[in-house]
Amino acid sequence: MKKSFYLVLLFLFVVLNIGQGSWGLTESSEARYAEIGREMALSNDFLYPSLLGIGHYHKPPVTYAITALGYKIFGYTEYGARFFLSLALIFQLFLIYKIALIWFKDEKTAIASSLIYFSFPIVLIATRNLTTDAYLTTFIIFSVYLWLQFKITNRPKYLYLFYTILGLAFLTKGPVSFLPVALFILCYKIVNGEKPKFSIHTLPGLILLLLVSGSWFFSIIINKPELWDYFIQEQIIARSVNAETFHRDKPFWYYILIAPALCLPWLVPVVINLFKKSKVIKIDAQTKICGYAAIAILATFSLFSSKLLLYILPLYPFLALYFGSIFSKYSTLNKIVYIQTYKAAFIILVLLVIALPLIPTLNFNWLLASAFALSIIVFGYIFLFKSKGQPDQLVLLLSTGATCFLILIYTSISSQNSFIINALKPEYTFIKQQRTTSYYKVLVYDNLLSSAPFYLGDHVITIYDTNFESKRDTRFEDTDSWKESYLPIHDSGQVQRFKNLMQNSNTVLLIKNKKKLPDSLSYLLQGFKSEKFKKYTVYY
Repeated sequence: MKKSFYLVLLFLFVVLNIGQGSWGLTESSEARYAEIGREMALSNDFLYPSLLGIGHYHKPPVTYAITALGYKIFGYTEYGARFFLSLALIFQLFLIYKIALIWFKDEKTAIASSLIYFSFPIVLIATRNLTTDAYLTTFIIFSVYLWLQFKITNRPKYLYLFYTILGLAFLTKGPVSFLPVALFILCYKIVNGEKPKFSIHTLPGLILLLLVSGSWFFSIIINKPELWDYFIQEQIIARSVNAETFHRDKPFWYYILIAPALCLPWLVPVVINLFKKSKVIKIDAQTKICGYAAIAILATFSLFSSKLLLYILPLYPFLALYFGSIFSKYSTLNKIVYIQTYKAAFIILVLLVIALPLIPTLNFNWLLASAFALSIIVFGYIFLFKSKGQPDQLVLLLSTGATCFLILIYTSISSQNSFIINALKPEYTFIKQQRTTSYYKVLVYDNLLSSAPFYLGDHVITIYDTNFESKRDTRFEDTDSWKESYLPIHDSGQVQRFKNLMQNSNTVLLIKNKKKLPDSLSYLLQGFKSEKFKKYTVYY
């Protein structure tokens, strides 16, 4: 069975890589990480991340470094930026399988947990777009696996590896990385009635954790001591309690409302089974720990004022283990619930695929849509309505197959509808067609488009007027080289600089359709041609 599962992982890896570089970088998060990684790879400076030539210290450098490695291997392409996301997801599936295998000691639970995790919508969202969250969750799952290995085997090497990987998680997203692991360990000890205890390995392990997690921070603070206050005050405290500063504040109930929707349809049979069969089968300690850990993570992250969808990704490995355990216990006793749930989900999926070409603003190939719809119909009909196999196996096969179809559908839609995913690749392609010489500048007015230099190189200058997103932090720059790619229009002499650039016949202006130049500067567009796209207009 293990070999068969590894073959499934290989198949999923192939599916994840099909067309992974076929759609443009999406603004703003993915483009930002991709461009920082590109500048890191070009400069070979893995210590000081930069974005459009200006130091960018919002996050530690692990995600940027992984992305830079992708470029080194596969070139400076969208595929190079995203390759390690697919690898990270396959490693997560492997780790969840191994955790369930050593902890529950049941291969059925292990396989179910891994494949259930693969089918969660939020997992696919995280691994289709480059951010820190997929890599952070990989380190979190890995650290949990190592900690459990230490608890089971009592071998110190697992404990020291645990601290090392936890340190790498810190270097991916900072202190918040510790929370999911700490909450899991707390739930483990409470459920098992364990008291806190220290061993001869505790202090060396904590020192190792401090050295790994603090290595990057210590290195750059030595050269830039002013970054200390920046990290503590602005990146930790302000992001946690003053999220409105970063325009990421959401109400307390945001995650409580959205988290259940991101684990459908698995939530439905699990809830039904718990209420119907709770008196028949006792929930074991391992299952309880996973459930309590997921609830604890959800509650804790809800307390933070800063909330984005992918921030709660780390709770889903624990939910997958919980759902996998429930599935292995209940799927044969109450198979009708699972079968009926997936029949309903299957019908909804088919209707959605059929409806895609009917959306007027969506570019979608009718032939491809028909092939997808027919494949899903045949696949689902065979497994749900005609197959005589075990219901638990059928549900897992259908869930995994449907998820693969969704990945391919997303790939097809994204590559043909850049405006839907907020990618500006068509605009950049048009600009390069109009400017075949190397002597031109592209002025991005009052928006920070991190994808622009990825496609256009060093021709890009960001104009900051009133939009907070286009404002750059230049406090930590040692030279004035940043002025080549940044024009804060309200600073002394910058309006004249803007006018001079606009009077050059090789200049291109890229401006969002919802914006316009101030009336005092609109005359500068005289003599320019324009090409209007869905969200931006190119003046050339």
